[in-house]
Amino acid sequence: MSRHVSNDLKRRARELAARERIPYSAALARLRTSRTQSDQPTDTPADQPSRFLLPEYLYVDFPAPDLGDARPCDDCQGSGLDAEGRTFAQPSDGGRPPLLVEVVCSKCEGCGRAEHLDDGCGHPHTDPDMDDGLYDEDEETPCYSCAGREFNYLQAVVHDEEGEPVEVIYLRVPCGCTADRMRVVLGDLVEVSG
Repeated sequence: MSRHVSNDLKRRARELAARERIPYSAALARLRTSRTQSDQPTDTPADQPSRFLLPEYLYVDFPAPDLGDARPCDDCQGSGLDAEGRTFAQPSDGGRPPLLVEVVCSKCEGCGRAEHLDDGCGHPHTDPDMDDGLYDEDEETPCYSCAGREFNYLQAVVHDEEGEPVEVIYLRVPCGCTADRMRVVLGDLVEVSG
């Protein structure tokens, strides 16, 4: 089966991803497998996985970084995520589908901005040294694990077919405090690592 993606299909996948707030890869898979486009979301609650033939993943939707008046990053267009829409899956426990995690933009380091301010951008970066002053250490955070961000960055290494490392990436991994917002989305087959 050819994996060529026409420009029209890419455009429709971007529109579907934005409309239903799902990853681009899940929107692309849905469009590839359905002959008629449904106006209704086809995702289900995290505790009620379906039995469709498409792979299912747990997914947490995060809003794009608030850029204010800042110019968006040239690579990610302000989303803070990898321009190619790459995702990876991490195993879940309890018979639940794997967790779909998104790759962070390597140019802006997750903040979505083209230029970084000396006193911080107001959004977490993959490099914690860029976040001086973002969190008030005297104030009690709503979540001990993520300090209220609702996600953590996890460094990962991408390997080629021979097992040689080719790229260091960061993944945006939802924190456990977002479990009530997790939902099941259908998507392309993504290698489950871990």
